[in-house]
Amino acid sequence: MKKIKVGIIGTGFGAKVHAPMMKFHEGFEVVAISSVSRGNIDQVKKESLVDNVYTDWKKMLQEEDLDLVVIASAVFLHKEMVLAAYEKGLHVICEKPMALNSCETEEMLSVRNNADKFGLINHEFRFLPARTKVKELLDSGELGELLHIRYECTFASYESLTSRSRGWLGQKEAGGGMLGALGSHMIDTLQWWTSATFKEVFANLPIHVPTYTDSDGAIDVRTADDGFQVIGRLANGATVTLELVSATRQTTNTWRLEIFGTNGTLSMLDDNQVFFSYGDTKLEEVELSPVIHAPVEMPEIAARYYNGFHRMLDALKESFDSGVKHPYLADFENGHQTQLILDAIRMSSLEGKKIQL
Repeated sequence: MKKIKVGIIGTGFGAKVHAPMMKFHEGFEVVAISSVSRGNIDQVKKESLVDNVYTDWKKMLQEEDLDLVVIASAVFLHKEMVLAAYEKGLHVICEKPMALNSCETEEMLSVRNNADKFGLINHEFRFLPARTKVKELLDSGELGELLHIRYECTFASYESLTSRSRGWLGQKEAGGGMLGALGSHMIDTLQWWTSATFKEVFANLPIHVPTYTDSDGAIDVRTADDGFQVIGRLANGATVTLELVSATRQTTNTWRLEIFGTNGTLSMLDDNQVFFSYGDTKLEEVELSPVIHAPVEMPEIAARYYNGFHRMLDALKESFDSGVKHPYLADFENGHQTQLILDAIRMSSLEGKKIQL
C-alpha cells in the first residue's frame, strides 16, 4: 500500500492528536512536524511520536518530500500556510475554523482551485457513528418537513477560565473564541445534516470571564467569546437555536440535539446515543455502528478522538486512492460557507440586530 506522506504544522492539537492518529493508520506516514512558536522539541517528539521536528514550518515545506500538509496552527496563520502549501503543489487539511473571515476563505478557495489539489477542513466529528446516523435519518426523509432544531453544548471550563491564560484562544483578533472552536463544528454539522444553509441569524457572544491574573500579577484580557447563543433560520424554513456555555463548574461536557419534523422527532445525546420517534410515539433508541477503540499504545489524548478521527482517515485515504473526495469529508467550500455564518453571527452580536445572509 502506498502511504500518504504527511507534514504537520502546529504542535498543540497537531502533535497531540493529528500526528498519533496518522502514525497509527496504515495509510499515512508522518514525515515531519513543525512548531510555530519554537516550543520544547523533546516534548513535541514525545507527544507526536515523530522524531523529525522543525522549528520553521516554511523550512519543512521546502526540505521534505510531502503529499499532504495538515495545518493545525492558530487561526490567524491559516491563510498564509494554506497558500504556501499550494505553492508547493501539496494537498491540504486545515483545522477549523478555516480562517479569520470570509474574505480570507474566498482567497484560499481561489488558490485551491488553481492548484487543483484537495482542500479539506478537519471536521472529524462528522464521522462519529451517532452523527452519521443522524445524517442517514434526515436524508431518508422520515422526519418529514423540518420545523425546528435545538442544538446545545455545555463545555465545562470555568476552572480553566479562572486559573490560566487562554493564549490566542482568548483573543478575537487571532481567531480565538468558542464560536470558532466548537461553534464551527456545530454549524458545519448542522448544515451537512440538513443540506441547507443559514439564511438569518441573531446572536449574542458573551465573555463571562473577561480577565485572568496570574501569580506574578500579569493580566490576561480576553477579547474573544467564551460562549454563544444564536437564533436562526435555514433556507429550508426550519428555525434553529444554537447555544454553548463554557463558564460552568459542571465536571462533564454535555451535548444535546433535538430535531422536530412534521412526521416525527430525532434526538442525539452526547454524540453516542440517537433516539427517534414517528408521529406521537415514544422516543426509541436507534442502533449505531459499533465503537472502534484505539490501540492501547496510542497516547491518551489522541485515543479520545479515535472513534471518529480514524473513520475520517479511512475516508481520506479512500479519496486519495480514487481521486474523488469522500462525500462525508468537509471541504473548503464547506469551510467557506461556515465562515460566512461565523461572520454573520459576530456582526449580529456586535450590532445587536438580525443579520440576513
